[in-house]
Amino acid sequence: MNHSLPQPLFTAEQVRKLDHAAITGQGIAGFELMMRAGKAAYRAMIAHWHLRSQQQRLISQQPACKIQVFCGGGNNGGDGYIVAGLAAQAGFTAEVVMVAPKASLKGDALLAYEWCQQFDVILTPYEVETKVDGDILVDALLGTGLSGVVRDPYLAIIEHINAVNRPVLAIDIPSGLCADTGSVLGAAIKASLTVSFIGMKRGLLTGVAPDYCGELIYASLNVPDPVFDCVPTKVWQLSDQTIGPVLLPRSRCAHKGLFGHLLIIGGGAGMAGAVTMAAEAALSMGVGLVTVATLAHHAAAIQARTPEVMVHAIDDPLHLEALLVDKTAIVIGPGLGKDEWGMAVLKTALQVKEPLLVDADGLNLMAQQRDTLCCNSKQLLLTPHPGEASRLLGESTQSVQQDRFAAIERLCKTFHASVVLKGAGSLVSDGEQVWVCPEGNPGMASGGMGDVLSGMLGAFLAMGLPPCEAAKLGVWLHATAADVIAAEFGEWGLRATELIPEARHLLNQLVTGSEEQ
Repeated sequence: MNHSLPQPLFTAEQVRKLDHAAITGQGIAGFELMMRAGKAAYRAMIAHWHLRSQQQRLISQQPACKIQVFCGGGNNGGDGYIVAGLAAQAGFTAEVVMVAPKASLKGDALLAYEWCQQFDVILTPYEVETKVDGDILVDALLGTGLSGVVRDPYLAIIEHINAVNRPVLAIDIPSGLCADTGSVLGAAIKASLTVSFIGMKRGLLTGVAPDYCGELIYASLNVPDPVFDCVPTKVWQLSDQTIGPVLLPRSRCAHKGLFGHLLIIGGGAGMAGAVTMAAEAALSMGVGLVTVATLAHHAAAIQARTPEVMVHAIDDPLHLEALLVDKTAIVIGPGLGKDEWGMAVLKTALQVKEPLLVDADGLNLMAQQRDTLCCNSKQLLLTPHPGEASRLLGESTQSVQQDRFAAIERLCKTFHASVVLKGAGSLVSDGEQVWVCPEGNPGMASGGMGDVLSGMLGAFLAMGLPPCEAAKLGVWLHATAADVIAAEFGEWGLRATELIPEARHLLNQLVTGSEEQ
């Protein structure tokens, strides 16, 4: 979990404004910030790889360690010179591979180069034949200032560093990764550890970024809080601190009628499991009543598995209309299928004014007729994965993943809805603000995860939470539950239904915590 990461997230341009505000508004010299950054990166490197100073190595007979730092010409390269100097001071073999020649250095980067020269640092101008042979490699090549795709010589260096498969520390951001979107700009460093400074870059938490950042650490560089007030953001880390409002503890006189009635529609031919998982998840989040509308031949199996659920057959889609009465929220899509029956029940469900969540094949059917289908609900929540999002928007999955922040904004505006864009670093948005979920793990790449999430979100909608608040709470619980289980049993073989009792436990912890406060 990333409890140490800050809640506000920024674009690269916003971080530059934070830098400027720290320097001009707080009187912190640019070189002082660079020195703090270098020290923070160096300390993180020592702690992460349990490195020892020269004296400690002599005592423990630990072999010498070579720190090889690859420096570009900007401030990111300046940070790298500081790391190299600190490593040399501590008795490590420290080499800087100078990708940008000294003549191109200026400002604080030049000052860092000159400071570095005081110590026994090997300065090696980059050539194609330069060996990548450090025990630990430090990426101080490009930073957040990259525009466009990576070009040589940086492209060749990045590919060479990735090919040697050695531990890599990325300073501020893995070179080649877009700080704003989390996409790769042609090629990017695959780091073992990334230390990000001052403002946490939003792109480090979503898209393919988790594959490139390794462990992610944040260092504020002791920049005062007023600096952050100068640069407002609309993007936030999703955490137990930002998911509110948490559901309140229940009255001792509570009854089921106080906690909503959720209708889940789905379960086309051969897909009874999807609505069953959604229903079980909803019940475990505390909704008062759950009704499932599905095909008749699924009813017995669903009720045998989950006797708390009411099941109604809607082989004739016209029978759905009567079930829509008196429900406080509707979920449609789990296992729905894309045949005529699925389209017919979707069209009926879209007429409701109550909170409505559309998932899975419900989204695919919406995409087929997005120009003709009309939704009456003023509290619409869509939960697409990237492929479903691409169909809803009429563009490629690659386009969605290239800039997930832009994609979720388009989805919100196009469908006048709150949206969960699933995937690594799931995004939640109401069209105005975005929350990024850093929790979750690869074990969640298994069938039924989305169905469980739909049931959880549907329960919160039925209990009266607004769509975006329901989504924030459910997404965080879902991902965090998966991490708790994976930490104990491992990621391989994680099943969707395993999340349900753990999510329930986490929810009760949140409610108890709000009561104690």
